[in-house]
Amino acid sequence: MLRATLLTIVLSSLFFVSTAVRADDAQLALNGLDPVALCHGEELEGKESIAFDHGHLRYHFTSEENLRAFKADPDRWGPQFDAHCTAMQGARANPSLFTVHETRIYMFGSEKCRTHFLEDPAAMLEQKPTVAILIFPGVELLDFAGPGEVFAVAGQHHFDVFTVAATAEPIISEGFVTITPEHTIESAPVPNILVIPGGDVSAVRNNKAVGAWIKRVAHENDHVLSVCNGALVLADLGLLDGLSATSHYSVIAGLQEFDAIDVQPEARFVDNGHIITTAGISAGIDGSLHLVSRLLGEEAAIETARYMEYDWRREGGLVTH
Repeated sequence: MLRATLLTIVLSSLFFVSTAVRADDAQLALNGLDPVALCHGEELEGKESIAFDHGHLRYHFTSEENLRAFKADPDRWGPQFDAHCTAMQGARANPSLFTVHETRIYMFGSEKCRTHFLEDPAAMLEQKPTVAILIFPGVELLDFAGPGEVFAVAGQHHFDVFTVAATAEPIISEGFVTITPEHTIESAPVPNILVIPGGDVSAVRNNKAVGAWIKRVAHENDHVLSVCNGALVLADLGLLDGLSATSHYSVIAGLQEFDAIDVQPEARFVDNGHIITTAGISAGIDGSLHLVSRLLGEEAAIETARYMEYDWRREGGLVTH
């Protein structure tokens, strides 16, 4: 069991992160405590002479043996969630804010997040970020299946992915695949990520109830990603006003009719921070992998693309935030 002094060490050293930046921008993790020793319940200072950089963090170890153990399995001995905040996994964690729970190290972006975790760690760890994929009659199959596959397998099934439609009735995509939605707009929880695919988007653009739902979700969630002419749905709702955006080449002219949007016809995807738009069909996979890279780290996105045997096109994207 960790000694009671761990809390004191953590809380008394919030200033450390600002002084821990090295010339190569690596930050000293865990205030220099050996992560392998911490997982065993021992607060042992690591040695600067036995250091290893992983991700954007530098770890110190008490022995070469512990260093070898860490290198063999960083996901076991290092902080969980690739040094992202355990409570808000889209945010980078503060290397000075950490705790150990059941032999695993967890890091946090703020003391509030850390306190929330300590109140009920089991409940926190059971939660997965949710991804809602809007489907509708005539939805383009790869527009929703591509991002769906990315988020379903990313980070070893890190996300909970579900479909949403206007009603519970089965819908037909592009004339040949029937899909039964898991949720309606009335029953669906507010997702962390909302994916709006393209296809015959008139079914969405002409449905005021669906539009109101999208607008509400967009104002409450973390990210919205459109694929192909799904960008027109966001444009109709004013969600792209003042932002840069892209879409399928055949839709660019229609998107340019919205004067408040800075259209980027050559971009594979455009990331505005909260809202990401992508070009047509397969570009939705690229945009989704880009978002996974933001949330879970580049290694997780690369591994997802490798699993899918997909040639991830990272070039051609525009990041504005």
